[in-house]
Amino acid sequence: MSITTRTNLATNPSAGTTAANYAAVAGTGGTAALAWNGGAGYQGIPGYPRVTWSVATTAVSGGLTYTQTGLAASTLYSHQIWARSSKAQTLKLTADYYTSGMVYVNNAISAPVVLAANTWTRLSVTGASGAASDRVVLTVSATTGGTNWAVNDWLDGEAVLIETAATAGPYFDGSFVNAASTMYAWSGATNASTSTAKLYTPALALVAKPTFDPTPRVEITVTDLTPTANTVTIWRTADGKRQAVRGARKRSMVSADAIIDYEAPLGRLVSYEIEVTAGINAQVAAPQQTTRVDSVSGCIQDPLVPGSSVPVFGEFGPDGQAYLRDTAVKQLEYAADMSIMQVLGSPDPVALLGQRMSAAGVDMSMSTRAAQHAANLRNLLKQAPLVLVRPLPGWSAALPGLCYLAAGKPTELPVDEAWGGSLIRWQLVGDLVAAPTMNVLVPLWTYGDVKGLWGTYQQAQTALSGKTYLDTLKSPSGV
Repeated sequence: MSITTRTNLATNPSAGTTAANYAAVAGTGGTAALAWNGGAGYQGIPGYPRVTWSVATTAVSGGLTYTQTGLAASTLYSHQIWARSSKAQTLKLTADYYTSGMVYVNNAISAPVVLAANTWTRLSVTGASGAASDRVVLTVSATTGGTNWAVNDWLDGEAVLIETAATAGPYFDGSFVNAASTMYAWSGATNASTSTAKLYTPALALVAKPTFDPTPRVEITVTDLTPTANTVTIWRTADGKRQAVRGARKRSMVSADAIIDYEAPLGRLVSYEIEVTAGINAQVAAPQQTTRVDSVSGCIQDPLVPGSSVPVFGEFGPDGQAYLRDTAVKQLEYAADMSIMQVLGSPDPVALLGQRMSAAGVDMSMSTRAAQHAANLRNLLKQAPLVLVRPLPGWSAALPGLCYLAAGKPTELPVDEAWGGSLIRWQLVGDLVAAPTMNVLVPLWTYGDVKGLWGTYQQAQTALSGKTYLDTLKSPSGV
């Protein structure tokens, strides 16, 4: 649906290599120093600053600060920092906004937070920077309800997140590993610059094309994938059946892609959805999109050659196009393997039944009344061992939107051709079977596409020298 970018404005958020931007706050009567520690900090991230007291405080106060420049004036910010102390302690987080000359402008203070000993805990506060302010000083300090810091007590603080937002989101920085549809990056030097988290939520856009140029279809655009390889399947659901779009099963996609569904059912609602099985976008949830291809006719085609599509009408086809005969779709047989076994001593035999099959003996016989339309249908039936009929809903409520018809002996019956007529009847009876799993063998190339490849006819002749007719159909570019 979109690409959402979060920006962490803290330039040394996890103190990965130095304690730059951090400082100790000794507190009333206390003495403390801050040092960088290379051990595992919050979430196991290496490196963190630690404040250690050598002289105890005499009042509940003291902690550490983080200073960040580069903020905008009069802007709402959320701030967070994760803290860990050597003992149970009550802390608050204060965001003090200053001008470039370190003139105080205003602040925001969080509610007190109780920390268990040696446990990383988040403190957060939201505040609006005042006019002319360009920096913030975040201070984690002991507050009412807490205790004085004793000699050798310590306080760790890191995982600073400053972002333009009304609430504090989950912590991140540029060192995070890309996962769960999110990509992380430093805007400059590692551990010394702002960082981003980009959340990629894939989206589907559908355009229904009901025209025969050469076949009714749905054009599918996938956008907002991560700019890395993702393994994607696009599923089509119609008439309660879910099926992968041809050419879009376990397809590698980077950022965006376009697929054409040449087998979209006609005249009924069809929904599409994305499934990402591998890559940074793996398991992402994207909403279904629905469309409808409102073609004026059904069609019959080779499922692997979209350009073979022939329109078929339920009644007389205009201009002599193919139309269903009155014998078509009058009977659908749903067979199942069956064995009847007699049981000794019982008058009732036992029936062993197999899976009920899709419709068999489906009659899709049709007629044509024009030589060109007859030739188109003849060429299709000669080249396609399995044909796909995409009926309109009005033909029969029992027919699925996609009828993959295995017809062993299509029969051409010229009726009046001998005395100059053009009526031909076509007997086409077969069983409904599963769709072939191959990708499209001959993709759709328009005349304009081919024309755009070459400046002259001779250039095409030279580039395609030695290619067969089928090679050229598959790829007019010769590649």
